[in-house]
Amino acid sequence: MADRQEKKSGKEQIIENYERQKQRYLENGYEECQEVISIVKANIMVFVTAGPFAVLEILLWIFIRRKEPAVFSLYDMNYVLLFLLFLASIFVHEVLHGVGWGIWTKQKIKSIYLGIMWAYLTPYCHCKEPLTPKCYLCGVLMPFGVLGIGTYILAAVMGSNLLLLLSVYNILCAGGDTTIACMLWKYLGRQDCYILDHPTDCGFVAFVKPL
Repeated sequence: MADRQEKKSGKEQIIENYERQKQRYLENGYEECQEVISIVKANIMVFVTAGPFAVLEILLWIFIRRKEPAVFSLYDMNYVLLFLLFLASIFVHEVLHGVGWGIWTKQKIKSIYLGIMWAYLTPYCHCKEPLTPKCYLCGVLMPFGVLGIGTYILAAVMGSNLLLLLSVYNILCAGGDTTIACMLWKYLGRQDCYILDHPTDCGFVAFVKPL
């Protein structure tokens, strides 16, 4: 019961913060632009926005290790360790969002909220402070860069198939982030534009001054 109350309080705080920020920007002449995507569409867009990166990683891996007898040696892999790394990366993914956003927020960690969507048993990260499009993009793509690309570089250096699979997994897990990055692209060149995490849906809210 305590967990449910804590979750409810956290969600209420997020919504109240959004309404407060929205009112402030509207009073200062900004327009609100909702940029959200359904969970179903987000899952489909994983293969469109992140899938090509995963395929490219595998093709590069085959090219790099083409002279080895077994390019993908899966027989001696520690699958228990791989599974545990998969689970750990889910949490680390959200923490990296917080780190990427927290660098640019005025209140640092106080502007970051980590919670759990109990319906999906999935952690999530929310930034309560509006950021410029470029700063927001930094937080959005932090897991993609660190867990996806970073792990792949480490896999190539160590010649580890386990890390390769972990990298591909994290690239695909960042599919929602790469989709949001595509939605954010049109705001990157805008002046007087601030991005706020959407309080309830997958996506964000852009506050922009009319041209």
